[in-house]
Amino acid sequence: MESPGQISAEINIVPFWGRLCVDQGLTAREAFLAGHGFGPAHIWLVDDLLAGGQLETILLDYSPPPVPLSMLISPGRTSVARVKLLVDFLVKKKPSISGIEQPRTGN
Repeated sequence: MESPGQISAEINIVPFWGRLCVDQGLTAREAFLAGHGFGPAHIWLVDDLLAGGQLETILLDYSPPPVPLSMLISPGRTSVARVKLLVDFLVKKKPSISGIEQPRTGN
């Protein structure tokens, strides 16, 4: 029997069932890598795992709906050169970024 505070070298595996719902990309990445199901992921988050054969793409004909891209910039930071460069870069590249919703026109 172990005394309190003593660390055991024994490995315990605890299986789980049911749904795993996460709202953080790195957590989902680790869950996929550990074999806990499948789900949508941004390509930039898992491209190294796909290239290394640790994950594989399924449902090749499916793409989740695009999501809007939003930036919150503190009013006092809009004149900072790196902020301007980032905004200009994203405006230029946004049409080619997969999964980013294009701006709505109209009303």
